[in-house]
Amino acid sequence: MLYIPFDIIALAQSSSGINSQTALFEFLYFIFFAVIILISFIPGIGQKAQLMFISRDVEKSVNMLENYVKDSRNIAEKLLKDKNFPDPKGFIDRVIDRFVIDPVNIEPTDIISRMKLLMRANEDTIRNMILKYDPNIDAMSRSQIEISTEVVNALNMIYKVIRHYLIMAKKLNSIMLMYQLQMVAPIYVKLAEAYAKAQKVFLQGIPVGDGLGPLVASRFLMNINDKWVPSKDTIAGTTEIEGRRVIVVKAEGPMATVGTPGEAVQNIIEKVEKEGNSVSRIITVDAALKLEGEDTGSIAEGMGVAMGDPGPEKIAIERVAAKYNIPIDAVIVKMSMEEAITEMRKEVYEAADKVVAYVKNLILERTKPGDTIVLLGVGNTAGIAQ
Repeated sequence: MLYIPFDIIALAQSSSGINSQTALFEFLYFIFFAVIILISFIPGIGQKAQLMFISRDVEKSVNMLENYVKDSRNIAEKLLKDKNFPDPKGFIDRVIDRFVIDPVNIEPTDIISRMKLLMRANEDTIRNMILKYDPNIDAMSRSQIEISTEVVNALNMIYKVIRHYLIMAKKLNSIMLMYQLQMVAPIYVKLAEAYAKAQKVFLQGIPVGDGLGPLVASRFLMNINDKWVPSKDTIAGTTEIEGRRVIVVKAEGPMATVGTPGEAVQNIIEKVEKEGNSVSRIITVDAALKLEGEDTGSIAEGMGVAMGDPGPEKIAIERVAAKYNIPIDAVIVKMSMEEAITEMRKEVYEAADKVVAYVKNLILERTKPGDTIVLLGVGNTAGIAQ
């Protein structure tokens, strides 16, 4: 009788098992691809399968957006409860879907005035709604509520729009629409994440990246005792730099507001002209979105009004500058969208002092003693006084 060692038998059995498993995997692999190929030849089946897989990806983004809306709403309602509002939920229900309809642009005559009216009226309406609930509310708390409701409104709009196109793509079985949603949905999720972070930052009264302009202006205003209000939620003061008269303008802090800088600059220049003098230069300082690859806090200069405004404030400066032939300089500090609306980064804060020196150099370089210059720090002045 032939003797076979036990270990050789075990090895043979193991080898046989491995070969059987390999053959099974290869068979299943073949069946899987055969099914895929067969499905591709059946009209509509392949597209529906793709639609199903892509829609799941988009649905994840929509769910994330919905969670951001719920969280921001809860934060806003808690804030209102802390301020002793009688009906926080009812107030949020009124403002969460609030909108402003753009003025008619087929006939562009006076479109800026109409846009300004609608925007200001909307802001005043929200403010009056808050004051109706609590006439004695302080300015800081009021601005926090205004910003918080704006965030809830913006997040709700983003969520509803993406959800709308997802449902439409499913109803129409549109693979192309679903592809587009798959590409843009992550971008809007990122934007929503930034808004959600911004809400928490504003409620803490912390300066944000967009406060770079007001921070630069405050560097000049802090040693000025005689300040005045040239327009709504905006403050100004006059200082002197080597014989030049510099009128500094910023939103009135430390409330979370951007003020009405265009109207302020217009009123100041008209006042200077009525006094028999003239403004020789306007300098605007603002945060600006950087391109990928650019450094946060990097400084650049150019010409024009550095301001992310829909139109009314920016054009007010352009019109008064054109009327009196005043050059407009722009100094910007670059940052991302998230960095602009969340807590101010170290790089941005350190850039403020560099911009102060930069602006002083511009004034000395492009004006002469006796000239009057208007310096405008543009941006949200949350947490930044004057």
